[in-house]
Amino acid sequence: MKKLSLLPVAAIVGLLFLQANPKPEADTMLALHPEAPALPADVKAIVQQKCYGCHNANSKNEKGKAKLDWDALEAAKKSKAMASMGKISEALTEGTMPPAKFLENKPEGKLTEAELATLMEWSAGKKKSK
Repeated sequence: MKKLSLLPVAAIVGLLFLQANPKPEADTMLALHPEAPALPADVKAIVQQKCYGCHNANSKNEKGKAKLDWDALEAAKKSKAMASMGKISEALTEGTMPPAKFLENKPEGKLTEAELATLMEWSAGKKKSK
């Protein structure tokens, strides 16, 4: 009879032990976003310099924020990120980004040929060959 009463006590002690061991932060982030796409450094640099001003969660540009939020893209699941990448590729191919009206006021926002090629390659899902 004593052995049977020790079994629930051992189970409770085991559960308490497991709860007391916190998961490392990296494991927690991976669990929250198992398929989060990572922006390559060269793409991230272009985005920070040329795109992020209008396309972020804190932007005053409601239209730009609604069309693409880079913060949300980096935290999205792979399927949603791939869909967004397709839209990015389409906008770049059509030449609608950055918008002509924006470039009238800020010509320095124009993408160079190299920047455009880098973004096109990334948004099409192609790996850079070195």
